[in-house]
Amino acid sequence: MPLRPGLLRALGEAAEVLALTVGAALALKTFVVDAVHVPSASMEGTILAGDFLLVNRLVYRGIAPPGRGDVIVFHAPERDVRELYVKRLAGLPGDTLRLRGGVLFLNGRGVPSPPGAKRGEEAPADFGPVRVPEDSCFVLGDNLDESLDSRAWGFVPMRSIVGRAFLVYWSIAPGGGIRWGRLLTMIR
Repeated sequence: MPLRPGLLRALGEAAEVLALTVGAALALKTFVVDAVHVPSASMEGTILAGDFLLVNRLVYRGIAPPGRGDVIVFHAPERDVRELYVKRLAGLPGDTLRLRGGVLFLNGRGVPSPPGAKRGEEAPADFGPVRVPEDSCFVLGDNLDESLDSRAWGFVPMRSIVGRAFLVYWSIAPGGGIRWGRLLTMIR
């Protein structure tokens, strides 16, 4: 039985809408917003293991430069380039950083811990001083005791930054339950 012209036209329109929708979604994910899952406790206090975040991919592309204190998403140096990491930007090119007794010193001055940052019973190991080279940044996890960050693998090239994390859109506790109170939480 031959297809009617009206049905062919409807199928063609549906295929066109589907192609446009897929194209728009891919463009948004590639250039504007991305989603990442946080599997570890390295940012605990601010971000919990099991959080799903939205990332503004556009913000550092000519709108604003990365700033100290921003929670950034990036490809870690000398690691799997597909895997994304989430850390707080602690130092910019030319900055000198050191960690003493659990306190971060930036250019010789103590920096307050981010609100809600987790600290263990003992201070993390002293580190530095180090000077951040041009075109790089230094990142730390808010949970210094549990964070694999620039102290372990060095500086992050600015070109490796994907964007700034801005929203927890979903959160699943280790036991599998939904953390309803964390949904749609802005990241500071």
